[in-house]
Amino acid sequence: MCDKPKCTFYGETNDINALIGCVIRILDKADMGKEKLEYIRKINRDGNMFDSAIKISSNYVEFVKIE
Repeated sequence: MCDKPKCTFYGETNDINALIGCVIRILDKADMGKEKLEYIRKINRDGNMFDSAIKISSNYVEFVKIE
């Protein structure tokens, strides 16, 4: 089993579009189209897109707090 790619996210966790875009770009760079589609499906499947995006994205994102 291969490791999941990680991207560094410099932003607010409430900026869901930027967070999702960060994950999609890193999956594209890793040529993981099937995993990208599954990621998008998981977010859209849940009723609360905000909570599910943060939860699912945390597998791919390293959050960096800006001070």
